[in-house]
Amino acid sequence: MAKKSKPQNIHDELNFARFGVISMHSRIDQNITSWNTEFTVNTRTFRIEAITPQGRPHGIDTDTLVALETLFVAHGCPEDNWVHTTAYAVRELMGLSNNGENYHRLRQSIRRLYFTSVIVGRKTALTGSQRIGWDNVGVRFFEGLRYRDSEDNGELSTLDSEATFSIRLGEQLASSIRAGISQVLDGHLLHQLEQPPARALYRTLQAHRRQDDGTLLTELRVPLSQWRQATGLTTDRSDLVRRALEAAHDELRANNYLEHASIEGRGKTAVACYVFADVAAADPALVVMLRQAGVTVARAASLAGRHPDRVEEALRFLEHRRQATSGSVRNPGGLVADFLENPSKYDLPPDFIAPEVRQGQRKVQAQRQRAQAEQEAQLKTEAEFVELNAAPPEVQWAAQRATLQLILKRHLNADQWAQLEALALRGEIQAAELTRALVSAAATSSLGQQVDQLKEQLHSLGSTLRHR
Repeated sequence: MAKKSKPQNIHDELNFARFGVISMHSRIDQNITSWNTEFTVNTRTFRIEAITPQGRPHGIDTDTLVALETLFVAHGCPEDNWVHTTAYAVRELMGLSNNGENYHRLRQSIRRLYFTSVIVGRKTALTGSQRIGWDNVGVRFFEGLRYRDSEDNGELSTLDSEATFSIRLGEQLASSIRAGISQVLDGHLLHQLEQPPARALYRTLQAHRRQDDGTLLTELRVPLSQWRQATGLTTDRSDLVRRALEAAHDELRANNYLEHASIEGRGKTAVACYVFADVAAADPALVVMLRQAGVTVARAASLAGRHPDRVEEALRFLEHRRQATSGSVRNPGGLVADFLENPSKYDLPPDFIAPEVRQGQRKVQAQRQRAQAEQEAQLKTEAEFVELNAAPPEVQWAAQRATLQLILKRHLNADQWAQLEALALRGEIQAAELTRALVSAAATSSLGQQVDQLKEQLHSLGSTLRHR
């Protein structure tokens, strides 16, 4: 699936992300049209009763929901809860290719979400009693739906990409987003994650690791029996649960969201354990400062994590604007957030930025330039290797002979070196591949082992030649 670029920030209502209604499975038994579950994660206990006439939401339904929530925020959280857009815009935000099959998938997805009805219970201790009570509320993802579709030979119903496509968010969902009970997901990370289960697990993890004060847990441990329910995995076979989770774990580790992920123990005692690669952990003090300026909890945590060196500058800018407008700033939290996310929009006098802040910004810029230069150098080296590896044996040997001699001069005797040269010129040993392996081994302190393997290869090929 070729994916388009997504915006940097994707908005998602926090409580709905914790309910586990959308399964992280890519495929699911569509004949199961009602279910209920109860689970506890991070001291929060949920009881879910769901009716899903079109089948339980799953797969790309996570992407569909957060795309429409993001558009709701982008449109200013309309009071009537309607989002008026096009199927093209939703699909583009989801990162799906522009083809009929994906408009069909989007149609199926919005119908599953629209028909889903849920009663959510939150456990509570009854005052003056040892009994446990449940506060229950009926919720829906969508309460209104208008779209145009078409048929291809009577078989494939697809959304009209350019016709007006309107969704009315459920009352609880829209009200929560409007009240700031939401999380900001990393659009770049979502773009990098190839498979829907990994994107769904990222959303669920991010929701459950968030504390009530907006800070994020650095570690999360959940009994596997509870985590299965929270992620919407429908099987109760622990081996299948492990398999589904581990594939998503691999993607999240590879994209530097998780530093560690494992399932410890067996059977009923198994626990899912996560350590987050918090490259942008939010400083609680900065979160509090942003909250005092009027930024919502979730957005404050995200901004403090991504722009820690500019938070104080943003707050000074807010004060500067208040003085310039006699204290009248209509949306101070929104101004601070926009200042942090879109600095190019604001033309500041040179003396506005404190010297230590300018120095920090220069340092960050220098680090980014170094990282970019290193990446470009690595790409160039890789391209040169690919080109050389496709060259004739004699060209490879001529290009790599000096490097190989420098690395191997203390490890090979004259006869072994002569044998290596003969085999390389015949193409039985690829000089480019060999150089790359030796350089990599030297960098990881395993050169001796790599040289031993080369000597075994020389001995083996030499024996083969003698018996021809």
